[in-house]
Amino acid sequence: MTETELRERLRAMPVPADPAAEERAWRVVRAAYDPPRAVRARPSRRGRWVAVLACLIAVAAFALPAGTAPLEALARWFRAALGLTAQPRPHPILAGLPSGGQLLVNAPSGPWIVGPSGTRTRLGAYSDAAWSPHSLYVVAWRADRLVTLNPRGRLQWAIAAGATVSAARWSSDGYRIAYLAGGALDVVAGDGSGNRRLVARVRPVAAAWQPADGAAHRLALVGQRGDLELLDADTGALLWRVRPSAAPEQLLWSPTGHRLLVISRRTVTVYTARGHRLAALTLAPGARSGAAALGSADRLALVIHRAAGQPDSIELLTATAPGLRRSPRIVFTAAERLAGLAWSPDARWLLAGSSSADQWIFLRIAAPARISVVSQIATKFSPGARRAPGFPTLGGWQP
Repeated sequence: MTETELRERLRAMPVPADPAAEERAWRVVRAAYDPPRAVRARPSRRGRWVAVLACLIAVAAFALPAGTAPLEALARWFRAALGLTAQPRPHPILAGLPSGGQLLVNAPSGPWIVGPSGTRTRLGAYSDAAWSPHSLYVVAWRADRLVTLNPRGRLQWAIAAGATVSAARWSSDGYRIAYLAGGALDVVAGDGSGNRRLVARVRPVAAAWQPADGAAHRLALVGQRGDLELLDADTGALLWRVRPSAAPEQLLWSPTGHRLLVISRRTVTVYTARGHRLAALTLAPGARSGAAALGSADRLALVIHRAAGQPDSIELLTATAPGLRRSPRIVFTAAERLAGLAWSPDARWLLAGSSSADQWIFLRIAAPARISVVSQIATKFSPGARRAPGFPTLGGWQP
């Protein structure tokens, strides 16, 4: 029996009649209508215990290094004691996106766009897709074919890459697209012209465009030997190269382009735009990184996978000068496996996917905190499927 089922059964359980309890309830209701009396407020016993526990958490936070197993266990216990890990009852209907915008979803049936009201538009039979800036277009791919589409699925242009395409990413100004073609990294203009090979051999990690206001098109990538490199995508010039301490799995630029976050299996490292290492954070023993999403104010949301039998969680990290701050906390703990993260356009909500529970979990990060769960996600993006559909991945939540 799950925690949610237990809660529902407890709520539905009839309460036996008790005349004494009814009399006490009547006195409470009647007292609510009596004139108020000036009394000195006293903290409740539960309130005093909560205050004491909060102080203990604060002391532990200073006494223990960030990321240590005892501190994380204490934080998880504290959240569970106050009921902060409870999930609401899932709803099978996707009524809309709580913060507006459009959500790109990559399902086995192809990419879809979810509108603000929850409407779903399938773009075609493609393996994967990614947004252009400002949600004007989508770049999609299947086998060796790379295409761009408008949000209604209308084809804009298509090219044959000559090798299996994956991990296409649009530059922040919309003028370049970088993608993996087999084991190489290619670049094409946003209008489909000038397709060319930038690097002959790279690691299978999606390259990351550095946000820039000018005409520069700089691209961070992982080279064949595992080095972290920054290239000028127009000239092919190598701007810098560093050797990371662990194999990079995800590359994310801060919105201003001043910091590069490199996520490996057990570490998160921050580099400057010039390739200088600022700071690194190592996850607790037995933990490894999962999906990541970088929002405004350089806030990194990161899924943390733990050993079998332990819950997954979502942590918020903040990239600040001079480095990386583990702030403020674990924002969510789930009994199910978490896969996929996306920030809302206004950075007030996080969307997390759970393939094992077939759910989307909307987390309001801004106050007041709130959780909304939508179930039966796989079937929503596989209409008419005869066999059990695969769980879709998140391709970005944009205005």
